[in-house]
Formats: sequence, C-alpha cells, structure tokens
Amino acid sequence: MAYQSNDTLELELHGLSPDGRTVGRSDEGMTIFVRGGLPGQRVRVRLCHVKKRMAEAELLDVLRHAPDERNAPCPHADECGGCPWQRLPYARQLEEKTRIVQDSLRRLGRLDLPEGVIRPALSPGERAEWGYRNKMEFAFAQDASGRTALGLRARSSRTVIPVTQCLLQSPQAMTVLADLRELCEKFRLVAAPSGRSGKERAPRRKGFSSSVRQNDILRFAVIREPQDGGCLVELITLPSPQEASTVRKLGSALMEKNSGVTGFVHSIRAAESDVAYGEQTVFTLGESRLSETLALQGRNVTFALDHNSFFQVNSRAAELLYNTAAELAASLFPGATGLWGKECWDIYCGAGGLALTMGPHFSRMFGLESVAQAVELAARNAAAAGENTEYRFECGDAARLERCFRERGVPDLLVTDPPRAGMDERTVQAILKHRPPRLVLVSCNPATLARDLALLAPAYDIRAVQPVDLFPQTPHVETVAALSLTSPGKQEA
Repeated sequence: MAYQSNDTLELELHGLSPDGRTVGRSDEGMTIFVRGGLPGQRVRVRLCHVKKRMAEAELLDVLRHAPDERNAPCPHADECGGCPWQRLPYARQLEEKTRIVQDSLRRLGRLDLPEGVIRPALSPGERAEWGYRNKMEFAFAQDASGRTALGLRARSSRTVIPVTQCLLQSPQAMTVLADLRELCEKFRLVAAPSGRSGKERAPRRKGFSSSVRQNDILRFAVIREPQDGGCLVELITLPSPQEASTVRKLGSALMEKNSGVTGFVHSIRAAESDVAYGEQTVFTLGESRLSETLALQGRNVTFALDHNSFFQVNSRAAELLYNTAAELAASLFPGATGLWGKECWDIYCGAGGLALTMGPHFSRMFGLESVAQAVELAARNAAAAGENTEYRFECGDAARLERCFRERGVPDLLVTDPPRAGMDERTVQAILKHRPPRLVLVSCNPATLARDLALLAPAYDIRAVQPVDLFPQTPHVETVAALSLTSPGKQEA
C-alpha cells in the first residue's frame, strides 16, 4: 500500500528513536516515527512526511495504553509538549534514556563498544523528577481570536498553551507568569505576529519593530529561579523604541505586584528565528545578576549568572553531571592523588562549570568560549573561588583552539561541553591533529555525541560512557564520555 501525507492509520508503538520519538510499523512494514506516545501503546496517527521506507506522524488518539503507563499528574499533559514522558514511571524513563544512548552510539556512530562501557543512566533520585528547573522559557503568540497567549508550546505545534500550572517549575514561577499576563494586557502590549515574512511586514525603520502596530512586540518571557534565591524575569520583544517606556512601566509594576521578583530585564531580538535569547539589553531593574552554588569535588562553588548566561537548568543534577565528569577524568589518571596533571583545558567553557570542577586537580586551567560575556563571568567565578589553581579564560572559536595548541602545547586533559549541534568540525580536527592524551566529552545530544565519538575513535579508546538525567519527564539526556589516546602499537595493529 502506498501511503500519503494526511493518511490516518492505527499501529503499535514498540520503541523510541534516539531523538525521543516513538517508533512503530505499519502493516506493510514501514517504519513510522511518532511525536508523542509511549512504547506499548496502540495509537491512531496522521502521517505528516512520507518517504519510501519511513514516515513521520502526529499522534491523534491512544487506543490502548501501555502496560506500565501511569496517570499524568499535570493538567496540561494532553496538550502541552513540554513533558512527553510523564506517563512513564521514572525508573522506566532512566532505562529508556540508557537505551537511547546505546542505540545512538551503535546505529549512528557504528561503534561496537565492549560490555559495560555504556553505563546505566544516573539520576539525583526519584524525588528530583519534579520541580527541578531553575529556568523556563515561555512564548507569546496570538491565538485564533487574535488575543495574546503566554505559555508553552503545544505538542508538535507552534501554538502556545497558556499554562497555569507547571510541575517542573515552582508555584512562584506560575504566579509570576499570571501577573505578567495581566500586566501585558493592562499596558496593551500584545504578541508579535507569527510567520513574519518580507511580504507580510511593513518596511522596517532602523531599530524599530517590523510589526504592523507598534505594540505588537512580545516574543518571549524567561523566568530564572536559582536555588540560591531570587527571581529574574526577562521580557524579550521586537526592537521597539516607541514602546520602551511602556515596557519599563510594566517591569516596575511587576516588581511592585510580586515581591518575589527581584529583577527585571528588557531585551530585544530582531532575528526571526524562534529562540528565546535577546540580542541586546535595553534596560534592567532591580538585581539583574543571580548566583547558583553547586557542591563540586568536596567544596561549594558559586557561579554568578547574567540574565542570558547559559547554565544547566537543573541545579542538583548539574552537580551530579559535573562530579561524574570529574570521576571519569580521574579514572584516566591511574594512581593519581592530589594533582592529576599540570594543565587541563575546558573547551566551550561557558560560565566555567567544568573548569571549576576540574580546577583543583591541575596547576593550570585554560578555558575557551566564543561568547565574550560568558568568558567574563567564567573569570569572575574562578577569581571568587579563591583557589591555588591558575585560571585563564579566552574568547575564541575552533580557529583559536588550533592556535592555542601551537602556543600552549598539549594539555594533560581536554574537556568539552558543546551546544546541541556537537563539536565544530575544526575542533575535532584540531584534537586529532594534536592528540591530547585524555578527553572527557559532555554532550546534551546522543546523536551528535555518536558522530563526534566516531570521528575520534580511530585515535582514541572510549573508556566509559555515562548517561546522566538532567531532564526528567522528557527524552533529553546528558552524557559524559571518557577517552584515552590509543597506544601507537595498537593503532598500527
């Protein structure tokens, strides 16, 4: 039977793909990837994209539940796309995340690793599966009636669900969200039109919104609540000098209305890509810098964070992730006590999370990061730690990494924590060219980790792969991999 887009069919879901989609097969044997659903369910789906041997589909109905399926505790579970796994018992979630990493390395990386190299996924514990996020990004959109909605994206859609409860956030964050909705309406600020293309927008005046009406500017709201305390709200809008004073009034009103809000930031983003990251800060009110303290390698380390700093959204699991990275690094230095080596490099260092974790074990720590603001924060965080290790952070990309190898030599250990796209090709080539003896790779994407490990495998032995769950109720998983340089004799063999 030849299938076409918009065809509907029933099928059994039997597994999960590396990107977290559920996998089933049609009666004719075609593989179908479904957004939503759980292994063991029988479902009705609508095909979206059909190819010769596979298709993508959206979930319409669950006809039969999975044997171990649990009731979803969130009232928005049927429509919000944020927690697709909340019907899976947490122990099962960990098993599936381990399997996702295994399948990615085997199928995508074509890596045949010895038994025990890939370890079972770690978690801070079942009590940490809810209320763990210290940051959440919410979107604005116009609903079917033209009213402004503020909330989270619907499953497999750009539609915004105006959530009133989120079990990954604190109750305080939901109160802030409700107050922000009310104030946006009071000050007559509305969501920017979606699908703004060159044919649909008015001619753009430099520095001004491209929307038709001057108050159609709202794009994202970001709420940060670190465990050290405080609540910072960032409102991201289209460039709109004509509404800047209104946004300032809104920010002041929010802080007056909600005593828990300690800071407010107005940022603008002209790029039409759907990313909750401001390109420029217009103004700040109150305390625009927060801090987060993590227990790392037997001591407390405090990280200063700006409103747009990258930091792990799950603080307690971040401790587990960074300490696991250090434990795997230690395994690459047999018999080492105290200092493991002279120098360690942290590539894609961000605000210095891995650098400050590894720092006490080396005389010198060098960090490289392409975002200048993050480099400044990493240096400040290292100085505040007051340790004997010599820290140095520089702003640069993969091209700078090649020069660093030529200027500084080869470190005893190199650690990386790249964005979801994985390591830049030039970074991998620089590593293969200069061959530091030990690597620890941290990844938030099993697929790109598999690619990077496959590229490094001819020169390195993969000693351990440890999944760590930073995102309960979702298919996302962090992974730490430890590698050592293959001996010359083994390479020649």
